[in-house]
Amino acid sequence: MRQIPVEEAEVGDVVAEPIEDENGRVLLPAGAKLSQAVIDRLRGWGVFALNIEGEEQEGGKSREELIDELDHRFAGLEEDALMMQIKEIARGHLGGS
Repeated sequence: MRQIPVEEAEVGDVVAEPIEDENGRVLLPAGAKLSQAVIDRLRGWGVFALNIEGEEQEGGKSREELIDELDHRFAGLEEDALMMQIKEIARGHLGGS
């Protein structure tokens, strides 16, 4: 389980714990799969963070930070087709496009 800001939630993420409002009413149960409409609703309800299934990312870094680091590590290797394939495989594991 990992906690993320709603802005980082993605379609297909699975809620690890129920999301409740300030009165304890369940807005979304554990196990719910997020759609874009649900993510938008969560923002409208004032939800700022949620726990989703999956492991905590390395060093607590955001996916964007990890992708930036990946890009930096492969900088200058754009002409090497094999290294670019490795980079794209790694990017896929980070959930980047």
